Amino acid sequence: MIFLTHPNARPLWLIPPLLLLALTLVLGRYFCGWICPLGSLIELLDLLLQPLRNLNPWKLRSSSGRVGKFIRYSPALFILGLVLVSTIFSWQAARQVAWLATWPAEALSARAAPLLQLFHPNIWIIRIAALTSTGIASAGSIFLVLLILFSMFSRRFWCKFLCPLGALYGLAAHFSLVSLSIDSCSNCARCNTCPMDAAGYRDREVLRRQCILCFDYEHRCPVEGFRFSSILKPLPAVNGSRREFLKASLTLAGGLVVGAGISAFGRSFKTQSLRPPGVVNEQQFVQRCLRCLQCVRSCPNEIIKPGGLEAGFEGFMTPHLEFERLGCDYYCQVCQTVCPNEAIPLQTLAQKQKSRIGRAFIDQEKCVVYTEQIDCIVCEEMCPIPHKAVLLIEKEGLKYPMVVSRCIGCGICEAFCPAEPRAITVRKI
Repeated sequence: MIFLTHPNARPLWLIPPLLLLALTLVLGRYFCGWICPLGSLIELLDLLLQPLRNLNPWKLRSSSGRVGKFIRYSPALFILGLVLVSTIFSWQAARQVAWLATWPAEALSARAAPLLQLFHPNIWIIRIAALTSTGIASAGSIFLVLLILFSMFSRRFWCKFLCPLGALYGLAAHFSLVSLSIDSCSNCARCNTCPMDAAGYRDREVLRRQCILCFDYEHRCPVEGFRFSSILKPLPAVNGSRREFLKASLTLAGGLVVGAGISAFGRSFKTQSLRPPGVVNEQQFVQRCLRCLQCVRSCPNEIIKPGGLEAGFEGFMTPHLEFERLGCDYYCQVCQTVCPNEAIPLQTLAQKQKSRIGRAFIDQEKCVVYTEQIDCIVCEEMCPIPHKAVLLIEKEGLKYPMVVSRCIGCGICEAFCPAEPRAITVRKI
């Protein structure tokens, strides 16, 4: 994903993910069982919540029934549905397909990024770890609550039904050289304890796309019926009825309708959110931003916050500025240096000091100079620009503040304005 959205992407960046996929073709879905940190968190939640899950009358049972049939076909359908939905969501095919030939390569490669960023599990791990004291109610916390709720219904619920990265590894694992199989069975049903519902004792089959090679359940088999095979087996035939085919088709059609609806409702690049310094092109910023919240965590003044839906669905969780306590330090470039994808462009200090975030506006109905005829020069004093963007116009013994065009919208004047509510605020222009 970073390779698709980074303005200076290099082919060498593809080597690590390609190696992971290559190992999956040899070993199977090992990543989910041995490397994925989100999987470790889910495993811990499953263990802690097991007593409550056992009391839940709506929990999902073993993989031997309808749940098992759904698990057998859901990964491939999910990947296909995700591709189709992301195509409609990000490209808005009805209006933009005709434009693709005229787009530069950089813009074209970034079109599928916004949706994938919202679902990529590793990005969510960074979001949870990057929470600050002021961001405790952010989407990272919501995602953590969702994982807890998922654990109340089934072990590894996210891994089995929702994780797109797990589905990708599952599809690759179907062609793995090494796989687990059931050679003999006593029908004891102990393998139903598999958290991924990969082992089906009735069919005497281990689903490669679900098995994460945890080695926690094979030794419980009383007849030692599990064996490892190194022979690449072809894809099994799908013996589905016409009704099952129609169900799958309706599922994909529903995904297309939902994706088109989200696209029509959620796309908006005309937000009034104040972006970090250096951001000029809102559309480009939304496409490149990984929602990793590194800028949120690193900002020394804690003025960068994760956004909601004010910028549309595609702008969800993108950073914006709030000048409640402090403004953007005139000599600070931390957000530009920590952004891994250059969504916040890295500039020289001189360039940053001229980058316009917005512009300050004075509400004369709130300013004490206008309303109470009291001298107040805080906004002029706090303005960091050498020649001042807030000038004082003396009239009838009072000094009236006025914002001029060299204002860059750093928000320092807004943060220190003594009036409540603030008489000077920064707006996007």
